[in-house]
Amino acid sequence: MDVAASAGGAVAAAPQSKAWEWEGRVVSAVPAATADEAWALLSDFLAFHRWHPRVPICRLAAGAAAPAAGCVRYCEGTPPGDGAPADWAHETLLEHDQARRFFRYEMNDNNMGFGAFFAAFRVVPVPAGGCELRWEFQCEPVRGTPREALVARLQAGLDGMAARVREHVLSARATAAAPTVAAGLEGADELKLDNSIAV
Repeated sequence: MDVAASAGGAVAAAPQSKAWEWEGRVVSAVPAATADEAWALLSDFLAFHRWHPRVPICRLAAGAAAPAAGCVRYCEGTPPGDGAPADWAHETLLEHDQARRFFRYEMNDNNMGFGAFFAAFRVVPVPAGGCELRWEFQCEPVRGTPREALVARLQAGLDGMAARVREHVLSARATAAAPTVAAGLEGADELKLDNSIAV
């Protein structure tokens, strides 16, 4: 699908009645982050490169800036190092729901062999605490690639994103707590001085 066509006019949606040969879901838990904390980081459709460990480039390619439906992003993976070109794709945002913490998108032109490919990304709270990241897909089979290889690739990417979210959330909490601890220590020092017999 042409990028400009994807960005203009009506936005296509995954045919609900179609029986997809390949569909599935990968899940990665983030016990250290609430769903709201994780979604605040991952909801930006154009910030994929900040969280996916194998996608160093993600930028607006066409349309209005996210989260407007019809926004098209260009994503490029890490070069394999053997002289082969890096994987790349244009992807169109179909739906973005802040309240339900999910967005859906369609992969358009790409160099990875994908034809029709639709995906949804969700952040779901876990009753026991923390949250889960869920990446769901519906697509046509990719010639020369087993379905298990696609699932493994998505799972590895999602696990990497979960790790980065965890590190960011814990670091942010530690930074926020630091001034409080420092203020407490200063107060303790003042108390010691005020009650010191040497004063």
